Amino acid sequence: MTIKLPSSEENLPPQAETACGARIKVSSDTPLVRYRDEIVYFCGWDCKQLYDDDPLNSCMAARLLSGN
Repeated sequence: MTIKLPSSEENLPPQAETACGARIKVSSDTPLVRYRDEIVYFCGWDCKQLYDDDPLNSCMAARLLSGN
């Protein structure tokens, strides 16, 4: 499955759950990654940087290790 990233704020969901489980308002500058067949949002750029540096020690670790 190919995922297209939203091209404008009109196509973004108004809210989403982040990798750590927080609910956020999504905007065009919300940090995200593609993981399997979904877009995973982060609550901030610091959290996204932690994921980029060491995914298994980030808020995504449980999801990555479970294979879900």
